[in-house]
Amino acid sequence: MHIRPMQPDDAEQAFQLRVAAFTGAMRIPYDASEVYIPNEHRLVVVDRGRVVGHLGVWSFHQAFMGRAVPMGGVSAVVIADDVRGRGFGSRLIAAGLDHMGAAGMAISTLYPSTPVPYQRWGWEHAGVHVRRRVATRDLLDLPGASGDLELRPYAPTDLNALVAVHDALTIREPGGLVAGQRWLRRALEPDPDDPEIVTVAVRDGTPVGLALAHKTSPEDEHSTYGLHVLRLFGVDREVERALWRSIGYHHPVAATTVFRSRPAEPLLFDLPFGMHQPAPPSDHFMTRIVDAPAAIAARGWPAVSATVDLHVLDARRPANNGRFRLQVADRAAALIPGGSGRVTVDIGTLSCLYTGFVTATAAAHAGRLTGATADDVLALTDAFCAPMPFLRDYF
Repeated sequence: MHIRPMQPDDAEQAFQLRVAAFTGAMRIPYDASEVYIPNEHRLVVVDRGRVVGHLGVWSFHQAFMGRAVPMGGVSAVVIADDVRGRGFGSRLIAAGLDHMGAAGMAISTLYPSTPVPYQRWGWEHAGVHVRRRVATRDLLDLPGASGDLELRPYAPTDLNALVAVHDALTIREPGGLVAGQRWLRRALEPDPDDPEIVTVAVRDGTPVGLALAHKTSPEDEHSTYGLHVLRLFGVDREVERALWRSIGYHHPVAATTVFRSRPAEPLLFDLPFGMHQPAPPSDHFMTRIVDAPAAIAARGWPAVSATVDLHVLDARRPANNGRFRLQVADRAAALIPGGSGRVTVDIGTLSCLYTGFVTATAAAHAGRLTGATADDVLALTDAFCAPMPFLRDYF
């Protein structure tokens, strides 16, 4: 058995592994034109000439406190049924961590099909993926837009302007995926098997917002289809409301709309109480610090001053394991080798402190900051203070 970067000849076998693991089918005809993670960021497990495992890593940036941190988005991790239990999965995850470290990805984020194996390797629950449901008709009660705003179908020439708007907005969202052109282009590519509604808001000839929705199976016998809004953004509330109203016009045939939501969703202020509700599957993502000094340097920080000596426990990444001094000042931070190591913290706990998902007070209460004094806890609470991290993208 060996693990290596995926080669073009491996693609169909890797595709069928994903089909068997993540769909209801055992096999689907392979389309060589399928756009997926570039081969240089995909690893395969080969056993006696056969591809029996696959791990992909999206090259993303994830926003924390207004700065974009290089992030490896782990996806499509699968081991063939007949070779499970032989340690292939653990060796594949280890190789994936090494790959991300070598590629300069300071952190890694994933959506787990089962969290326990990833927790063993240092990932920890670190943010939320929230979905909500509204009655489509209620969206028509939103205020209308002024006359200088035009709504029209998407055109490929809109892409660069929409990427600029998307990333300028997402960099301010805690945990947001600052994906750039490649990811947004992939989301906007027409898929005949997944009917889409794509509307662009234009002001003075420039795209200023986007609504991207998929038609789904209806949730009641009176609807022709349901709607799932994958992405809706605008440069201001007027643009967002206009795009939501455009979704509302589908109410005669789609009674309900599900959307990927911010935890504190502005749309909820516009709709009467009780007109919206959580929609499954809301979920959590997991994050792991891959390169601790690089991750600390890349993140944004509040205007506080703090110095805390940490003993970081990371059995999987030796470079992260040991004593460090965390220094925060002038909206920047550094993790410098040395110090007394008074506060012991495992890499998973440090990762969810890093995203802002858990406060230092909560971590200390759970016994995850061994040796921390009251002043240490207060300093770490102030340093890592951030809004609830969330992702609206699923990968």
